[in-house]
Amino acid sequence: MRDENQNDPSLNKNTTPKAHFSGSKEGSLFSNDLDGTQYSLCATGHDIAQALVTRCRTLLSELDSFKDLLAQTQRNPQIVEVRSLRSNVVSELKTLEKLQGQLNEARAQCHGGAGETNGNPNVQQANESNEKTVVADTTAEKTDAESRTIHALKSSNLPFYEAVWTIAKRSCTGLVAFGKRFYWDGEGERTSGKDGKHKKAKDKNKRSVFVDIVADDGEEWVKVSTISETRLLFEMAKKGWEADSDVNSDGEERTVLQNHDCGDDSDDDDEIELLKLAGDMRKAANVVRVHYRRPRLRFVLPKVEEGSNPEIDDLLKSIRGYGVVVNCGEDVFTSQSYTKPRSDNPVVQDSVVSVQDEIRNLLPNRFKRFTSTLNVDCTLLLAIVSDLSHCKNIATSPQHHKAINRQIEIERERPLLSAELWPAMESRQLLCTGDAARRMREIVETIGTETERKRITILMGDPPFTVADSASLVTELQNLSDYQVPPRLRLPIRVVGASAAIKLEKSKLPPIAHKVEEILSDINASVFLYGWVTDIMTITRTMKI
Repeated sequence: MRDENQNDPSLNKNTTPKAHFSGSKEGSLFSNDLDGTQYSLCATGHDIAQALVTRCRTLLSELDSFKDLLAQTQRNPQIVEVRSLRSNVVSELKTLEKLQGQLNEARAQCHGGAGETNGNPNVQQANESNEKTVVADTTAEKTDAESRTIHALKSSNLPFYEAVWTIAKRSCTGLVAFGKRFYWDGEGERTSGKDGKHKKAKDKNKRSVFVDIVADDGEEWVKVSTISETRLLFEMAKKGWEADSDVNSDGEERTVLQNHDCGDDSDDDDEIELLKLAGDMRKAANVVRVHYRRPRLRFVLPKVEEGSNPEIDDLLKSIRGYGVVVNCGEDVFTSQSYTKPRSDNPVVQDSVVSVQDEIRNLLPNRFKRFTSTLNVDCTLLLAIVSDLSHCKNIATSPQHHKAINRQIEIERERPLLSAELWPAMESRQLLCTGDAARRMREIVETIGTETERKRITILMGDPPFTVADSASLVTELQNLSDYQVPPRLRLPIRVVGASAAIKLEKSKLPPIAHKVEEILSDINASVFLYGWVTDIMTITRTMKI
């Protein structure tokens, strides 16, 4: 029931994870009110096992629903890494089912020896007496085995996996991965090269940190810890850490945590794990850029209440000193506390539709930074009018170029328009440069089909559609497509003169723009420099850009 080096429910140390539970005040999932008899112990263990197995199956069902949603909506569903969490849940389910089987077997043995009464009161009385004797005379070995099984159930990592999934569903968007390791170079010994310059020992000091949730399309790293306040205070006391104050350069007092027992050669064992983890995440984030930004860091501590203990508050301040956002308390998600399962409780039969509605925010949002107006280059203009993009039943042929046959196969698997272009373009104003439109027309007039030529007239608002509104153009385009055209697609695509705008604003571009222009063809320079000078997003299929 443990997953080494990956999903530590509390910290992320490279040791075997430990699930943390304490008394009811700390949100314990299980009742400790056992009446002491072997029979009732079996019954309570059975209820715990049944509840955990049911919850684990529910979690697995929701993860599979999310995978199905990815397959339905993403051209490449593998861009979201769900496998790590799902594999852990599958492994946990197998272990829980095995433990449940052991308890069921023990429970059957508790009932064994009662025999048949056959309606005889004397036999029934004797059997009842024998049953009590069986319970009372249960061997210490059997009791220990069942106690270990129940302890294993209470140590399940399932609550941690549930916490990760629930926090992701209710506080994250644009999921990238569950369980991802990030690396940075340590500050170890430096060696001298042949040129006399100091160099770091290669790969010797590579360090890493494990992040539970990578969200916001990579811009947010979330670490979940289910450690309790009691255990956290115990760790602080054990390692001799206490709060102290320091004054920074601005004269402001800040809280620091110090271990007064450690010397200059102290190691990681003297650090509080949460604080060490915050430092490690900061070091890893400092060598990563996503969309030119450093990732934001967030800790979620559902079993820690801020303001309830000054020592813990000081620790939280120190964690925030690394630039980490800290969310505390059970309000960060609705905990699934243990309840005795009932036959009329349809836990596993949750509506798939409702689950998909809840997890839709986790879908990648590649278009969130797109401008309200999009500059469409020639390659995408051609894709929008192409029969390959609009027709479902085009067959491969030896007469086609192998690149065309490959494109037909890709379109059959994941249609470009419905999976990529329409979601990016709908509801946005569309324009293209005169050079891009002119080149697109030349290609279609030379090698295009009659249907492709008609799509051009619709797309660009050519006669007889010069006065048609957007809704009418969408309807006309739909008549020439096997795929759904979004009603909010804004047609026609407006043609703009790029040369004047580029000439007027070119001097405001950074110096690198001149080097970029030198390697671009005339048509690409027209398209991309226009988007640059007007601060408009340019969309393209050109792989060289």
